[in-house]
Amino acid sequence: MKVIKVMLAVTAAFLAVTVPVYWFNLDTKLVKLLEKPMMKHYDSMPRDNRL
Repeated sequence: MKVIKVMLAVTAAFLAVTVPVYWFNLDTKLVKLLEKPMMKHYDSMPRDNRL
């Protein structure tokens, strides 16, 4: 019975985290937030080959 309670608690915690992330599209918003610093970093890297 204790194992079932732990499994239910873990499932409830997982859903409590993932449902708002899905509902408010937080993963895409995080990627959009990180895009500008990432592009700045990669644009400043030296290139080995020319296109």
